[in-house]
Amino acid sequence: MNRSAGVLMPLTTLHGPFGIGVMGAEAIEFIDFLHKSGFHAWQMLPVEHTGTCFSPYKAISAFAGEPMLIDPRGLFALGLITEAELLERGAGLSDDAVNYPHVHEKQWTLLRTAFSRLDDQPYTDFNPFWLEDYTQYMAAQTGESVALFHFVQWLFDLQWRTLKDYANTRGISLIGDMPIYVSEDSVEISSTPELFEVNPDGTLPAVGGAPPDYFNPSGQRWGNPVYNWARMKEDGYQWWIDRIGETLKRFDLVRLDHFRGFDRYWRIPADCPDGRDGQWTEGSDIALFQALENALGTLPVFAEDLGMIDEGVEQLLAETGFPGVRVLQFGFDDEEGRHLPHNCPPQSVAYTGTHDNTTLLAWMYEMRPEEREKALFYLGFTDDWTRGGADSSINKAWIRALYMSPASLVIVPIQDLLGYGADTRTNIPGTPENNWRFRIRPGTLGHIDSGFYMALSRMFGRDQALFDR
Repeated sequence: MNRSAGVLMPLTTLHGPFGIGVMGAEAIEFIDFLHKSGFHAWQMLPVEHTGTCFSPYKAISAFAGEPMLIDPRGLFALGLITEAELLERGAGLSDDAVNYPHVHEKQWTLLRTAFSRLDDQPYTDFNPFWLEDYTQYMAAQTGESVALFHFVQWLFDLQWRTLKDYANTRGISLIGDMPIYVSEDSVEISSTPELFEVNPDGTLPAVGGAPPDYFNPSGQRWGNPVYNWARMKEDGYQWWIDRIGETLKRFDLVRLDHFRGFDRYWRIPADCPDGRDGQWTEGSDIALFQALENALGTLPVFAEDLGMIDEGVEQLLAETGFPGVRVLQFGFDDEEGRHLPHNCPPQSVAYTGTHDNTTLLAWMYEMRPEEREKALFYLGFTDDWTRGGADSSINKAWIRALYMSPASLVIVPIQDLLGYGADTRTNIPGTPENNWRFRIRPGTLGHIDSGFYMALSRMFGRDQALFDR
């Protein structure tokens, strides 16, 4: 992994007329922005088909793409919908935030209409190994035809490959995010229940989550099924080989979410309402990652090694050789300052903040005065730290410090490039409502000082593609 820089922005966050970001002109515009600003990577959140809670970390398929990300203009280009129907798809939707139930309803109405007008079956050449289980599951759940879901996934794949090819020709790598778990109502629970902890009646004896900590005194109860690691080991972790292999077809680099859960995971009895009554339980071991590399070769992945990290996690990370993660906003939380820019290891991925953090500007406002004084001294910053916006001097100073760090890859959330406040954060962990909804407005990218970030990339040796091609 070369020394480089990128931007974290979910596809859903893009502006556009359809109430949600899609794989279309706005995504191409964003790739062009990255190119002219000296960035070489676009990190997204998971893009798999989500369930009714619409969290990207609770997918109903570990493989199928999210249909709401399909660009409706592609249906018009194929002659499957009229211009009036295309305009209706965007009518009554907000530019400010994603209204998932409304977008979901309108998108599926349009997809059904387009499917009903097919004269042939161009989608039949698209037949990945996971497709039959997925389409059968979806048809059984919804009463729709298997062929409709086949058509929709063909469309997703068609548009995705076009987007990825364009990004790569512009020197932009796509970074994916692979959740450690799938949803309790996923295809995988239905088709391969033996790989999970599932009772004979289909109920779950336990679910995943996180223990109580400073941020969540009750812990976190995610509700995801946990794995039967012993059963997975019996066939050489084939499900994981398939899953990561497919993800690496979609992305150039992949973040392994909740890496600590591969060593030990927080197992919560299913009847417990929160995370307080869970216990640490042995997960997989280095054999999983050895099996992956034997099957797939050297893995272009990095590990999200945040949370309650102990010697076992550190040892597993060292054995894999994967880069870990550093987060600037955690820099003053411990005496060692392991997350501060100057302490970032050369083989690491450093963020100003992740999708689970507030924005950089809000972090400064929320600091205790003595912490803020320490932070400003660290930067040598004497300007007005309260000013937000794309020209926020405090944000630019922090981003510059991160660019100077030894970290191989620096990632900046789009909100921090824009100098936005807490009301634009992507997610508040442990809260079920109003997450994943933030969107940028048309013209917003033009406010960002592309020349400044290009100059930073050149000054600090981040003006190269993430990988040599």
